[in-house]
Amino acid sequence: MYDRDALLAATDLRALANDLLGPGKRSGRLAMWSCPSEQHAQTGRTPPVSVFNSRRGEQRWRCHGCGDGGTAIDLVLAVRGGTPRDALDFLAQRAGHRAQLDQQRPQRRPTKPRALPPSGCSDQQGLDRYVNDCAARLWSPEGITARRWLTNTRGLPADVLACNRVGADPGPRRQERPDGMPRAAGVVLPVVDNGHSVYAQLRVIRPAGDRPRYLNPTGELATNPRVVRARPTEVRHPEVVVTEGAIDALSAAAAGYRAVGVLSAAYRDEAVAVALAKLPYPLVLALDADDAGRSGARRLATFLAARQRPALLLDLGNGDLNDAMRRCDDWPQQMATIVAAAAPTSRLDLAVGT
Repeated sequence: MYDRDALLAATDLRALANDLLGPGKRSGRLAMWSCPSEQHAQTGRTPPVSVFNSRRGEQRWRCHGCGDGGTAIDLVLAVRGGTPRDALDFLAQRAGHRAQLDQQRPQRRPTKPRALPPSGCSDQQGLDRYVNDCAARLWSPEGITARRWLTNTRGLPADVLACNRVGADPGPRRQERPDGMPRAAGVVLPVVDNGHSVYAQLRVIRPAGDRPRYLNPTGELATNPRVVRARPTEVRHPEVVVTEGAIDALSAAAAGYRAVGVLSAAYRDEAVAVALAKLPYPLVLALDADDAGRSGARRLATFLAARQRPALLLDLGNGDLNDAMRRCDDWPQQMATIVAAAAPTSRLDLAVGT
């Protein structure tokens, strides 16, 4: 067993990134690296990964392109694979090999993290106003493109969209936004906590070329909460369904389930399991039915099992949860059938990549 916090404190994340990802472009606090995620196509432009200090003073990394990120443990898992225990072993060995050298170095004072309000949003009123404006605009003539995409293309019910404040952003020329919110048009997918918007993703409906579909606010505006909750208009089941992203979470809500969408590829992040383990409901993992999704589900299940919160694992066959919803005529009944047939992860081999 390892003291996780002590091991992370002993790891210089920038040095680890240099070792695992290659020397960063620029140096010091401005250093940037290529993304380790296999799902993120590199563009050859400025590397998208940076290292920063969280509000707790913990070093973390983040890809500003796909949203992947986490602690040194998550970086080792993203690059080397294996299990969380393998990552801890690697970091422990690495810290031990460098212990003598580290003792010879002068100790640096930890960087004091920039203070944010408890919500993690530096412009609470501005973000609330933006989300509320866009939520109202979705049902106006200006929101028809976004509304048709959500209801016709994605099959999401209007009442679930309204319940979760999903909105339409017509673009910066027609919609004011707080500093740090992407200046683009699309569907607004907010994260709401205690009645206030603390984060919002922008889903571009028709991205040009290889441009990303999901755009995130800057860290200066809002801290990425890693998860977004989706509420059903009527709770019909005790389970919480964990999905990849907000669209799939809204699909679970359409069947009467509480849902949590993991933003980007954050299911690699141990902090997501910590947040999920606090929920007082049975957990059901419904990540995408591809290699990355299956591997991510097993990794997340491993993190949860370590906290005595075993989860059920859905078999979607192929595609994602929204695809499954659009393929069937009676979605609430079909979703209940899939959950009833789910396999307990405690009975599965949870080795990542198998």
